[in-house]
Amino acid sequence: MTLGSEVSDDTLKLCANLFSSNYGIWGDQAAIISKFTVAGKNVKMTGARLRSQCLSHPESSVLVTCYIQVDPLESERPQLYGHAFATVWDYGENKVGWVTQLVVDAAVRQCYIATHLLQTLKCHALFSCVNIVGLVLSHPAACNALAKYASANIKDVELDFIREHAKGILASSPISYLKAAQLRGSLFQDSCDSDAISSVFTKFYVDHTEPLVVLELVLPWVRLLSGFSRGRSCN
Repeated sequence: MTLGSEVSDDTLKLCANLFSSNYGIWGDQAAIISKFTVAGKNVKMTGARLRSQCLSHPESSVLVTCYIQVDPLESERPQLYGHAFATVWDYGENKVGWVTQLVVDAAVRQCYIATHLLQTLKCHALFSCVNIVGLVLSHPAACNALAKYASANIKDVELDFIREHAKGILASSPISYLKAAQLRGSLFQDSCDSDAISSVFTKFYVDHTEPLVVLELVLPWVRLLSGFSRGRSCN
């Protein structure tokens, strides 16, 4: 685990490559974002963008990585198979710990790597006083890993707390894409046009085919909170 101010450009390049190969593909409405975001193509990332998005406040951010030596004959060094970026900030008298990015190589998913990455956050002093945790990602396995971090049963999540405080927590965030996110779902809207309960509209039009398969076949209980629509992620 590395403090944000100590993360090297080389490490960020490795994380960007892992993201670009494994995060997902653009959905049907990707062209709304720019002419460079094409439906069906991999969502790409650069090291510089990672630094600006996930390490904009380096002294309050950390990076956790997972390296695995799969085949010594193919490579002398362990390869990066997962990473998690996270940032902490104050919310009134509370301390928020937010996972700003979580990526695991598709070849080793369902091996508890995401769970391990998030659990490792507890070992850093920045997270010693955290009493509110969150993430905005479209994959149900990420939501499940966060529930394990909080030692919570996702069926017993305090919806009243989310309804009352989600807007303020996001507004107080130093992370720009979180401050700009719009809350969606029946928890926040009287007239909701989807089956989402707690989600955000990020204008990030990633394809949800693979997360939906996981939701139905592997983690159906996460449906209690999530709801997938174009440009939305579970919260």
